[in-house]
Amino acid sequence: MATGKGSGDEIGAEVSAGNAVMAAPLPAPDRFDADCGLLVIGYGAAGASAALEAAESGLDVLLVDRFAGGGASWLSGGIVYAGGGTRHQTAAGRTDSVDAMAAYLAREVGDAVSAETIRRYAAQSASMIDWLEAHGVGFDSAEAPHETSYPSKDHYLYFSGNEMVPANRDAIPPAPRGHRAKGKWLSGRAMMEALMARVGRTPGIAIRTEAKVRRLIVDDAGAVVGAEFMALRPGGIAARLHRLLERPARIIALQVAGISTVLVSLAALIERAFARPWRVHARHGVVLATGGFIKNRAMVARHAPEFMRGFPLGSSGCDGSGIRLGLGLGGRLDKASRISAWRFINPPHAFAKGIVVGADGRRLTNEEQYGARLGDAMFRKAGGRGYVILDDAQLREAKAEIAQGSMWGFQSVPARFLMLGAKSAPTIEALAAKLGMAPATLVGEIAANNAAARDGQPDPVGKSDEMRGVIATGPFHALDISATNRVFPLPVLTLGGLAVEEATGAVLRAEGGVVPGLYAIGRAARGLPSNYYVSGLSLGDCVWTGRRTAAHVAEQAAAEAAPPQRSTKAFSMT
Repeated sequence: MATGKGSGDEIGAEVSAGNAVMAAPLPAPDRFDADCGLLVIGYGAAGASAALEAAESGLDVLLVDRFAGGGASWLSGGIVYAGGGTRHQTAAGRTDSVDAMAAYLAREVGDAVSAETIRRYAAQSASMIDWLEAHGVGFDSAEAPHETSYPSKDHYLYFSGNEMVPANRDAIPPAPRGHRAKGKWLSGRAMMEALMARVGRTPGIAIRTEAKVRRLIVDDAGAVVGAEFMALRPGGIAARLHRLLERPARIIALQVAGISTVLVSLAALIERAFARPWRVHARHGVVLATGGFIKNRAMVARHAPEFMRGFPLGSSGCDGSGIRLGLGLGGRLDKASRISAWRFINPPHAFAKGIVVGADGRRLTNEEQYGARLGDAMFRKAGGRGYVILDDAQLREAKAEIAQGSMWGFQSVPARFLMLGAKSAPTIEALAAKLGMAPATLVGEIAANNAAARDGQPDPVGKSDEMRGVIATGPFHALDISATNRVFPLPVLTLGGLAVEEATGAVLRAEGGVVPGLYAIGRAARGLPSNYYVSGLSLGDCVWTGRRTAAHVAEQAAAEAAPPQRSTKAFSMT
């Protein structure tokens, strides 16, 4: 469902979607419980970056989170998409330019943001890496030796998007722009713990956790001047128990969504029983850094029902709460139907050398593309169904690659399960029959793939020569990569959010203009990855938009505080 301005009824339904109705905006009370220059709601990469930039620009900041901080960024792979000549690209012997990065991103981003914003991001991304390093996040120039969904523990720079797909690399000089933060396992935790440590020791930043935002506070003119939270007493037994429940829920959410939901529901019971209203005055505005809405199943069902079969990937706080607060003040929701579905089949490389077909046996897309493109094709073209078709030589090659031990566990374990559950047959026709496909369709797709590969002709879906394979040696195998495969869940996450001014992050009203005093950043807002996702673009957007908005607010605050300029013109007597 495409989302535009929407009627009042639609906005009302949106604001009410989820586990609880968001309370209507509150008129400014006579007394607040706390006061700050800038209130940042949400403590992931976006919120942390905004808080740091604002404090270093002279604002006093209050950073509030429903849980213990970290957000979805803490769960991520810790990839930041940056280029144009970062010091790590240079150290790896790679040449990149702002022009090349902007041209490539324009192909991925489309109309998610303007060409000016794309160029500005490309031009500032190298300094963004420097800023992150200056704030404790480590990176490295060790480059992955080949394309992969996620680099091994010894590599930190890689092609994290579709730069090497022939349609792109033949037109735009490619360069590796995925910068993985240094850390064990998935690097998002290391990245966020470094940023959170810096936030904690930065003068001018106060932190309040275990405080759930309930409603925004507005003055008589409708400008946002604060927020009301339902907060647990800091350090109390209820707050400690709340944290004990949420932290494992966050980790388990990557494997078992059901158990995670139970733990978060218990945390919500604690909130209802022990939380008390806490009202904060924000002199220079409120920033929503609350993430997307993938954990709000009512919102997903409303905007992208076909993706309900995917595995919701996000933190406990990705419930659309901040987005709904913005909508309640007349904000506009953009790109709500854009969901990123991740189906990675590389590594092992041999999987990507086969072909991927839908339930009807027709080839879906270029198998070497970044996994979000493959997942998108599965949903948009085949209802979430898909199979990797391999011959026996390719299957044996995949097993050998896994046995080498160079893959992460989250890559090798699903691959093993896929092979164990493969359907096999001595001929392509027999395999098609097992899958319920018209044999002639599957035979035709494989014949077209093989003929092009053998004759050196362009691949039917644009695959590069080095990633092509001939499917010729029986028996033949089909690996079920459908969204319904329980042993190989297909992660999905939301990309849309509140429409904002791209230069400031100010929330745009559905009826025109902005919501005064209200800003949105990261996945709470429409941003760079709001059409398509490549690894690192969301984290990069979070850091970049957080700093951008904080710098704007600080500049506005300084201008308001500056004394009027005395005229230097001489008075004349008449």
